[in-house]
Formats: sequence, C-alpha cells, structure tokens
Amino acid sequence: MIMKTWIKELEKALSKHFYEDEVKDIISFYTEIIEDRKAQGESMDDILSDYDIKDIVKSMTPNVLMKRVNDTYSKTTKSMRQLLLLLLSTPILIPLGILYIALIIVAISLIIASVSILFSSLVGIFAIAIELSTSSLGMAEMFGLIGVSLMGFSFAILVSIWLYKIVWILSKKLLVVFSKLAQRGEEK
Repeated sequence: MIMKTWIKELEKALSKHFYEDEVKDIISFYTEIIEDRKAQGESMDDILSDYDIKDIVKSMTPNVLMKRVNDTYSKTTKSMRQLLLLLLSTPILIPLGILYIALIIVAISLIIASVSILFSSLVGIFAIAIELSTSSLGMAEMFGLIGVSLMGFSFAILVSIWLYKIVWILSKKLLVVFSKLAQRGEEK
C-alpha cells in the first residue's frame, strides 16, 4: 500500500515535467529497483526513504532530455526550457546555464537575421518594381532587372531557410550536449 501511494506521488510529480511515455519508463525503472530491494529483504519504509521524489525528477531530467525526440517546435522549446531551469536551479551548473542562455540568444538572433533577410529582400523587390514603373527603360532592360531581382530574392529565401535549418539543428544538438554536461555536473 505504501509503495502504491509513493508510485502515484512519483507519477504525479513526473507528469508535470515529462511526457506520458517518459513517465511510464521512469516509473517502471524505479518499480523494478524497489521490487529488487524488497526481494532482498529490506523494509518498504527503508527503501522509500532512500528515494526523494524531487531528487528523482531533477536527476532524471538530463537523461530524459538526451533521449527525447524533439521533432516539433513545441517539444524542442519545452525541452530547452526544462534544461535551462535545471541548469539554473543547481548552483554548480549555473555557469553552464549562463552559457546556454548566451547560445540561445545567438540562435534567436540568427533567426531574427533570417527573417530580416527575407523582409529586406521583399522590400527591395517592391522598391525595384516601383522604380522600374517610373523609369524610361526599354522592355528588355526592365525584364532583365526584374529577373535579377527575382534571382536575388530567391537567393535570400535560400539563405534564410538554410540559416533557420542550421539554427534548428544546432539548438537540438546543444540540448543534448548541455544535458550530458548537466548529468556529469550532477554526478560530481
């Protein structure tokens, strides 16, 4: 009965931080450990006194974040937020947290730069279109300038997409690297 209550409390605490499948994995892991210790003759009170639920959540966070598939923006954002909270909540990991914040700021700056490239190229195309409509150039020159403008706009779109994809991949890699560093930092 004590174990069932403890498992429900653990599940409730884990559900606040992790996805359902991750919660099930952690619960089955700790259930197995507890059952093994119980089979060796230890009392349930002694076993459960060794496992603080808050410590379990905190210690499992880096492990779960390393294994998590961050295939959507919302999952990646949630994982980044969880890692940042972990890094800033542990005194020995605060320098890592500050470095992680700096790298997130760089990533956000690159995304803003990519949006700015797109916006400025759009404004440039409209400016050229307005300029061409009032110019006395011949039809061939106008089509040539429009073609060059569209090629420049296409190139700007490609650069923006590449920049966005690079930032996306790097943010997921940074999540794994910093999760590993957090796990090592907590082990010390």
